[in-house]
Amino acid sequence: MRQRKDFKRLEGTRSARLIVIAAEGRSTENIYFEAMKASRCASDVHVEVLYRDSDNSSPDSVMTQIQEFIEEYNIEDDDQLWIVVDKDKWKSKMLKLIAQNCAKNNNLNFCVSNPCFELWLLLHLEDVKSYSPEQMEMLAENKKTSKHGDTWLKKRMKELTGHYHESDYDAMALIENVTIAIERAKTLDKSPADRWPQTVGTRVYLLAQSIMGTKY
Repeated sequence: MRQRKDFKRLEGTRSARLIVIAAEGRSTENIYFEAMKASRCASDVHVEVLYRDSDNSSPDSVMTQIQEFIEEYNIEDDDQLWIVVDKDKWKSKMLKLIAQNCAKNNNLNFCVSNPCFELWLLLHLEDVKSYSPEQMEMLAENKKTSKHGDTWLKKRMKELTGHYHESDYDAMALIENVTIAIERAKTLDKSPADRWPQTVGTRVYLLAQSIMGTKY
């Protein structure tokens, strides 16, 4: 068996708790978590955001990326490895398999947004609980607003910020409201015992709290 190596943590301190993030998206999530790492990371936490070379963004490929990290590095008991994926285009069967794998390892955490990660970003700007039933339906379906246009959530982010693209947006400006986003996401999470939100909701608030060292 190949010997695992120690991961170089914050300032070389082994006592720093490691949070490893592997996300479905190639840009959107990584931009956000790199900004959190730079601005809101607890002093005893080291955040490592994993990047992919492949265009394969399935939950299974994200799980594989985390497993490869585990095979390469020693993992301490309090380290956390997060699989961050969207619900929108994936079948429940696939999500169930990933959730089952995570349940077998105390270090693994399954972080799903329903319908997608942009919901978490939106919660920094407005409370969707104030939406009309028609708006909530459009959010939940998150369809493209035109044949070649943005999804409903991307369009809403553009309306609120003036500029939004999945690979180009001001994450630092959003993170100023991260504590508000956390509280709004908690309110949406009506069944926290479920493996992922069955209705509109996002578990990214759990990861944000862990990075900030406030709760998990």
